[in-house]
Amino acid sequence: MKFIVILTLALAVVACGGTNESDTETQADAEAPQTSEETSTEWMHDDLEGALALAAETGKPVFIDMYADWCGPCRMLADDYFTRDDYMEVLSDCILVKINIGDHEEMAARYSVQSVPTLILMDQEGTELDRITGVMGSPEEFLPVIRDFVAQGL
Repeated sequence: MKFIVILTLALAVVACGGTNESDTETQADAEAPQTSEETSTEWMHDDLEGALALAAETGKPVFIDMYADWCGPCRMLADDYFTRDDYMEVLSDCILVKINIGDHEEMAARYSVQSVPTLILMDQEGTELDRITGVMGSPEEFLPVIRDFVAQGL
């Protein structure tokens, strides 16, 4: 009986050993869209006034990501969408600012943020041009929406 148990455990270990973690990571990396941590476009955090001042200097529109720490779709945007090179290329035409509505409830009220994520596009004077509430589809499906959204400020 001990022999059967040991043989079964040995077979289970051998069967599970077929998935090499580095092979899995390599395959996932090959299939994933390219991302860049060394991007020239950086997010300002909780500093809308600074973003507007920079927009006035550069002539770029301001792209605001109103988010909350507890918000799953907000984390998805931050981790899976806004880290991609194709998104950052589109967003490089904007001054980027993230505002945590949990820390800045007055700003959420001032801009009538009813749910998160809310993306707001402003001109250099701080006039709202458009907004998107929520995430629509996969990163590939949402990219044209972001591209058209940003184009309104250019």
